[in-house]
Amino acid sequence: MKQSKEIRINARGLSNPGPRLMVENALENGPPEMLRVVVSNVEALDDLRSYFTEMGAPFETDQIGDDYHIQVDLTAQKGR
Repeated sequence: MKQSKEIRINARGLSNPGPRLMVENALENGPPEMLRVVVSNVEALDDLRSYFTEMGAPFETDQIGDDYHIQVDLTAQKGR
């Protein structure tokens, strides 16, 4: 079964490790090409940045209003 090109995860309002656990769960069936996660606090954003850095997956972050968006390119991940 072909994976969709982008998965979006709304993790607003969750504290650590909630957003990372949502990402890990979403990636269990094989990573999509792109992943966008929305969080509402800097701690969750920092945790996800560390997680994707360890994976070797490049990402970009933006702040939109009170939310933080992290967009990850999983096609460029190390070992993929």
